[in-house]
Amino acid sequence: MQKRLSILVSGRVQGVGYRGYARLIANRYCVTGYASNEPDGRVSIIAEGDELALDQFVTDLYAKDEPLIEVQSIEVSELPYVGEFAHFEPHFGDFQKEMFVRSELALEYMREMLKLQKRSLKTQTDMLDALRDMKKESKKRREVLERMIEAIHSQG
Repeated sequence: MQKRLSILVSGRVQGVGYRGYARLIANRYCVTGYASNEPDGRVSIIAEGDELALDQFVTDLYAKDEPLIEVQSIEVSELPYVGEFAHFEPHFGDFQKEMFVRSELALEYMREMLKLQKRSLKTQTDMLDALRDMKKESKKRREVLERMIEAIHSQG
């Protein structure tokens, strides 16, 4: 049975490639329609297709394996089926504005990545220092053991 759904997705879903992600998922399930950004930060989706395909589509819209996308909630309501779409497409707004928003977001992610990299390098340095200390301690113990073995052999 063919159905039409109106879907509102909330969370970190703008400026992170969510509309393109929705298109990939729609193509996987032969779902038609569109996705567009809303002024309130949500993404609005109109989707048409087979009932089973739409159920799977909505499930996959949670984007659980996507590192930049963070879906908090999905509101779904059924509409009368129209059959007006040939494919699924993301709708984009003003190109300059979209690029500016994405650039700003990319800079935020790069800052976070640099912070993580610095923490990681600090941890690696600490681990190397600990390994060097362990090596020195091991060398001292080996020298003590060698002297003990030498003393035992010289007495025997």
